[in-house]
Formats: sequence, C-alpha cells, structure tokens
Amino acid sequence: MNNLYLIIGTDTENLDFNIYNILKNIKYNEENKITYDLSESTLSDILDEASMMSLIDPVKVIIGTNLDIAKIDDDSMAYLSKYVDNYNKDVYIILIAPKVDARIKNYSIFKNKFNVIDLNKITEKDNLINYIDSDVKSRGYKLIDTEYFLSRVGNDIHNINLELEKLYIYKENDKTITRDDIDKLIADNIDNVIYEFTNAFLENDLDKLTKMYQNFKLQNITNDYLISSLINTLHQVLIIKLMNSEGKSNLDISKKIGKKEFYVKKMLERTYPYSIDDISGYIDAITKIDLNFKSGKANYDELELFLIERNKC
Repeated sequence: MNNLYLIIGTDTENLDFNIYNILKNIKYNEENKITYDLSESTLSDILDEASMMSLIDPVKVIIGTNLDIAKIDDDSMAYLSKYVDNYNKDVYIILIAPKVDARIKNYSIFKNKFNVIDLNKITEKDNLINYIDSDVKSRGYKLIDTEYFLSRVGNDIHNINLELEKLYIYKENDKTITRDDIDKLIADNIDNVIYEFTNAFLENDLDKLTKMYQNFKLQNITNDYLISSLINTLHQVLIIKLMNSEGKSNLDISKKIGKKEFYVKKMLERTYPYSIDDISGYIDAITKIDLNFKSGKANYDELELFLIERNKC
C-alpha cells in the first residue's frame, strides 16, 4: 500500500472517520498537515508541496478537498503521472472528490495508483466493523461478536478506542473477548437503545417494545425522555416522507435533517406502510400524552397503553 489516497463521497462523518483511520498510525507534526481547496488551487500545487524535501521534519500530510477529476488540466495530469512513479515516501496525499465518473480517461491513474475509498459503496457501520476487527487482530486478540460490541459502544471512534483498551487489559491473559466480557465492562449506549426502541415502534414489534419499556422502568429512564425521543424521531420521519413525496433526493433529505443518506434510506423502507397522516396522528397522540403527563392528568401507564393499543392495529 502506498501513501496516495483518493476518497470519493460527501458524507462528513464517514469522511472524517476514513481520514482518521489513515492518519492514526502516521507519526507527523500537526503543523505539517496542509490542506488545499482544489476549487481554488490546482493539483500541481499539491504535487509541488509533496516534492519539497525537509531534512529536519520530513513526514508531511497533504489533504486536497473538492477535487474534480474531470477538470484536471493536461499539465497537472502529466505531473501526476511522473510523481506516482517516484512518489515521496515521507509524504501522504489524501485527495477528496465529492463524485467521480469512472469512465473518464483521467480516472485511470487514480484507479491504478491510488488507494481508492468510495464512501458510496460502504456504510459507516462497515467502516467501523472493519476498523475494530483490524485493531483487535493487530493486538493479538479475538473478538467473538464485533456487531454486538459496536451496539454497546456507539459510533464515536474515541469511545470505541477507549472501550477496546479496557477490554484488552481485562482479557490480557486469554486474549478472547466474549459477549459476557462486553456486558461486564461496557454499559449500554443509551442512544442505541432508544434507536432500537423507536424502530420497534415503527415496525409494530409489540413483544420487543413492551420488554424494552419495562426495562426502561427498571432503569429509571423517565417517560418524558421516551416521549421526547419518539416525537423527535416521528418529526424526522414526517420531514423525510414529505420531502420524498416532493421528489427530493435522499441526499437532500439527509442534509435537511442532519442525518446520513443511509439513515434516510432505511427510514423510508421502515415507514413505507405509513401515510403522512398516520405519522402526524402519532405525533398528535404522543404530544397529548406528554401534556397530560406533565399536567398531572395522566398516570405513568398512559404511554404504555398507547404503545400496546397502537401496535395491535
């Protein structure tokens, strides 16, 4: 693997993760990380920077954003062709292109000479699972259920690393990390639990929904928190379905609600049986329960009754 990378896509979190994953094992000074906006600079500017040697601190990271491969001029392509055959091994070049037409002539050199990461072909979950599996293997450990570990820790890379270190220390002797080990050392990630709860609601999974609701009571998770989570999710669903009915793309919708395209796609699939009026009705009903609860007009079971009766439909 060389020091040349092309990342294709616009998903900010996925993009940040991949850059982090590239840089985490490179020993460089932060002042030697240079970013070029290629809508204002040229690829030749990056190659000039990469070709400059430093005897004192040779390791350098150069990031080029907003690359449009179709618009790279002939001189820059010729320069790139010469550079990749004798690239500076102390310099890491990461180019970011929002989109690429793989059929154009200019793409050939990137396909053949760069490590290409296409964010449109992988989800954040795929990235994280690959990252975790790679880290566990490099440390000489075995993780029995990576997806289960990820469901407990969430998607924050720093939290993932912190929890992995705890497990490495705990299992230093036999090197095999089981579900029981994960349960002992890592508390449930509340955001993931609430996400599963709202999914159960949307999927009419009464058994899962009631079991989770009872567990919430035991864990002292309050009704107002559950109501707020449900309403927030349903508001997002309403926006997704309204924009989808207007012909908006998943990308446009994801930007509007601040979520990933994959989330929008899955939510559209999950809520396909529901009309816009259905979702609006659920929001009104849960809002009324919230008002009754806060005004003292209802007991703690009104939300549970709503969940049960609604999921019998």
